[in-house]
Amino acid sequence: MSEATKGRAFGLASIAVGATELAAPRQLEKAMGIGNGEITGILRVLGVREIMHGFDLLMHDDPTPGLWGRVAGDLLDGVFLATALAKSRRPAGWAAIATAVTPLVLADMVCALASTKRKVVG
Repeated sequence: MSEATKGRAFGLASIAVGATELAAPRQLEKAMGIGNGEITGILRVLGVREIMHGFDLLMHDDPTPGLWGRVAGDLLDGVFLATALAKSRRPAGWAAIATAVTPLVLADMVCALASTKRKVVG
């Protein structure tokens, strides 16, 4: 798979995740066991960030900087998820969401590292 194709795939995934955070923040809150509107705004901001990562990846042939941007965003999301767990009344719902995002986080890291290595090694 070419670098540009990877960038497009991750870009579309970012837009899908961001659209979910923008369109259904209260449903995500309820699934995590928070459900009181406490983090609706935070989820929407994270959704906008995710969509911007997506557009960045779709606009460039070299996805490396955009992939590292996603990795940085994943770290932010990890802090958010840890905070949400502390407030959750539905740990199983929280775990389901964390389990759903973990493969994408791992793919972000693996692809960012591989893309960087290809650029360094040639």
